[in-house]
Amino acid sequence: MNPDQALTVTMSALLSAFGWVVGYSTTIRRDRLAKKRDLRTQYLLDAYRQLERTANRREPTEADEKALEGAIADIQLLGSPKQVHLARRFALEFAESRTASFDELLEELREDLRKELSLPPLRANRIQFLRIVRSQSPGGNRDIQ
Repeated sequence: MNPDQALTVTMSALLSAFGWVVGYSTTIRRDRLAKKRDLRTQYLLDAYRQLERTANRREPTEADEKALEGAIADIQLLGSPKQVHLARRFALEFAESRTASFDELLEELREDLRKELSLPPLRANRIQFLRIVRSQSPGGNRDIQ
């Protein structure tokens, strides 16, 4: 093999190896970002569900309170700056008066999650909660609120 052919083969091999390394590292980076996005979305979706589940309870249980604490912690860890601000504001108000509204926080979470899941935005911003409450009567009828 003459020197020109050897140089051509060597350069081709080096370029192929370089291309493989760049492609591999790009794939790794893309997969890592996708995994982070999926994990963040899952945690925020769970936080949304926990907040919604604890909303408008007449007498929250200890499990409801723990779910609320966990949801606020997850939002402060993984939420957008606006979500973190709203979660902090809710936590401070709740700590002070044992009552606070997180409607704005839920709406912000819903909007962000819908965008992340490629769902169209909703025109109505107000979230409507549904609560089924068992009455204390002997028949145990249910009231829907």
